[in-house]
Amino acid sequence: MITIDNILFCHDFSDTADFALPYAIVMAEKFSASLYVIHVIEEIFHNWAYFETTVDLTMLDKISEDMEKKAKQAFDDISDSKAAGLKGYHPIVSKGIPFLKILNTAKKKEIDLIIMGTHGRTGLSHVLFGSVAERVLRDAPCPVLTVRMPA
Repeated sequence: MITIDNILFCHDFSDTADFALPYAIVMAEKFSASLYVIHVIEEIFHNWAYFETTVDLTMLDKISEDMEKKAKQAFDDISDSKAAGLKGYHPIVSKGIPFLKILNTAKKKEIDLIIMGTHGRTGLSHVLFGSVAERVLRDAPCPVLTVRMPA
């Protein structure tokens, strides 16, 4: 028998993630599972020595703090409206490389299913931006359900 006790939903506040969120909520309800919702604030500029001389790192920290506050407020809104009836709702705001934070959280929280929207990038945009979903699919410690918006 398959048991799903912990679900991780990856939310980047895009239209695609908004479209995929009801799938995560329905799955959590059907399995009486806890729903962890993660948003990762990417901190790429702090690692680039070139930017240290051209970008004010204090300003980047302020932007990051503002993004964290907005993510927490958005998660509160989800909790109040869409996730109110769930067994457990656990918002997580993290900083770092998105796919690594998602994978580490999945291992740490003993996640049984990861659900995420996929933008379906192809061509040059896929090469330039990569795919968080693809990297999570490749290395996830559990099954991954990807949800793509209809064309």
